[in-house]
Amino acid sequence: MRWFESSYPNKTGKIGEIMQLITLNAASRVVGSSRDCNRTRKAGSIPAVYYGKDSKSVSITVAEKDLEAVLAPGKRYTLLDLVIDGKGGNPAIVYQYQKNNISQKIIHIDFLKIEAETPVAVRIPVRLSGVPVGVKNQGGSLSQESRYLKLSAKPADIPASIELDISEIPANMTYYAESLDLGKASLVSKKRTVIFTISKARASAAAESEATAATPAAAKDEKKEAPKKDTKKK
Repeated sequence: MRWFESSYPNKTGKIGEIMQLITLNAASRVVGSSRDCNRTRKAGSIPAVYYGKDSKSVSITVAEKDLEAVLAPGKRYTLLDLVIDGKGGNPAIVYQYQKNNISQKIIHIDFLKIEAETPVAVRIPVRLSGVPVGVKNQGGSLSQESRYLKLSAKPADIPASIELDISEIPANMTYYAESLDLGKASLVSKKRTVIFTISKARASAAAESEATAATPAAAKDEKKEAPKKDTKKK
């Protein structure tokens, strides 16, 4: 029997404020040889390219220390405004990057231009608030299984976070991603991604455990008390 059999089906939760673009400084560069790229890396910068569907690609460099902040855990899908040679207004998202096989340091990165009407896949944090009834009054235990979800939305509709008030959630519940109200965003993560679980109340779990333990003991006693067959020959 599974611990968490019940699900919480009604749509709930709310979208946080719209995600803001984070500034990332960059400098234009002239495309050169691999030796030139190595010099750039030794100087503390990473060669990169910025391009879009209907725009010309721009070769740039970004400081390695600034890039580390952008690619820190949980920041991979941050929306960026590339400030190239002091000029902003270049919305972008990290599309892909290459690493050195030995050092695992990034050696090149591609930035994809964000289009106003084109949905973007982003990774959004899920924040829980409140103490669940199932924990406070029913003795259950809360476990948050997913702290981020991947969504798709137009840039103007991308939330900075998903806020979920779990105060009214009882014990013995499993909450899935499909139960979230995501506004204009759509879910990219699997629908049955578990956001959090609240275990059964302790008293209920203990009673079930005792019942399970008592069953084989009772069966053993019945077997002992069963009458013996008469095996003597008449």
